[in-house]
Amino acid sequence: MEKLKNILVVDNHQNILELLSNLLQMYKYQTFCALDTQSALKLMDEEKVDCVVTDVEMPKPNGFDLLDEIKNRYPQVPVIMISSYANPKMEKQARENGASGFTAKPFSIEKLQQMIEQALDKTEKTEKVHTC
Repeated sequence: MEKLKNILVVDNHQNILELLSNLLQMYKYQTFCALDTQSALKLMDEEKVDCVVTDVEMPKPNGFDLLDEIKNRYPQVPVIMISSYANPKMEKQARENGASGFTAKPFSIEKLQQMIEQALDKTEKTEKVHTC
């Protein structure tokens, strides 16, 4: 039996955090939740995380700060960013800083799940290349 993938969801709004976590669990992911950047990084130090889904707009440090920290500490972990205030400049910045995906709120959970699967597939293919 295949092991569940661990998804860390980061958002400073508890209700959105719980909703996203519950929806992703319906897709058979194991989810962890963090309300801020510091909690997210602490959790990543303690648990194996396969992918991170983070809001951009959070009190400092924000989602871009979290992305930078994850890419420094855990470069293999894909990060998908979500934002209520999305615009092309923000999406470009996210991708240039290493985000695997970016989507505007509101979004369909199916779209988010597809983005997660694509990011996980890409990561697995990269890891296989490095282990050959």
